[in-house]
Amino acid sequence: MHLSYSYNNKNKRNTLSEESVIAYLASNPNFLIKNQLLLKEILVPHQLGKNMSSLIEHQVKLLREENIELKNNIEIENTIHIQRGKLRKSIHNFILQIYNVETLEEYNEFFRILLRDFYATLYYRLFIFNDDLDIKDTKNIFFLGNDSKLRFMFTEIFNRNKPLCSSLQTEQLQILFNSDTNKLKSNLLIPINYNNLDGLLALGSEKRNQYSIGEELDLLVFINQLAALKLKNILKFN
Repeated sequence: MHLSYSYNNKNKRNTLSEESVIAYLASNPNFLIKNQLLLKEILVPHQLGKNMSSLIEHQVKLLREENIELKNNIEIENTIHIQRGKLRKSIHNFILQIYNVETLEEYNEFFRILLRDFYATLYYRLFIFNDDLDIKDTKNIFFLGNDSKLRFMFTEIFNRNKPLCSSLQTEQLQILFNSDTNKLKSNLLIPINYNNLDGLLALGSEKRNQYSIGEELDLLVFINQLAALKLKNILKFN
C-alpha cells in the first residue's frame, strides 16, 4: 500500500481510514523521516505523552536547523551588501584620485592596489596594442604591435567585446601570466576598445570563483573604462 497514492487518488481518498494510516506508519517507521516537509506541518498534541516526545524533538530539530540556515542567509546578504557599499565608495575615491596620477609607474601602482584590495586580484597584466607607441614596458603593463600574436590569440574576445570569466586554457594563461599561472584559481579578461586605445586587461586571483557575472563585474568594467581614459591621457596620443 502506498500512502501517497491514497492521498492523490480521489476514488480512494474517502476509504482511507485511521486504522489504515496507523497500519501504514507502523509498517513504514521511516515515512516521516523521508518526508520531513510533512513533518514540519504536523501539529503534534503534547498531551499524548512520552510516546510522542521523539517526534516533537525531531520537529524542534528541523525548525532549529531551518532557523540557523535562515540566519546564515541573512548574514551572507548583509555581508554582500556591506562589501558592495565599500566597493562603490572605493570607486568614488578612485575617480577623485586617478586624476592626480601622472606617470605610467604611478598608474600601475594605483591600479594594482585597487585590484588587490577590492577584487582579491594579486596578478594583473595590461596589454596595449599600438604600432605607433614607442614606450618601454613597465611592471604589469606591456606595449605590443597591432598584429602581435597575443592580439591574434584573443581575437574572439575583442569581437564579442565582453568580459570573459575563468574560461582560459592553460596555454593562454601561461602566455598571459608566465610563472604565476599555477597560482591562479580564477581569471578574468576584459577587452579595452576606447577611442583608438586597443588593449586587454588580464586578472588572476588565488581565490576560486572570484570573478562572475554580476554587479561587481559591472563596476569593474566601469573602473576599467575610467582607467583607459586616464591611460590615454598619460600616453599622450590621439
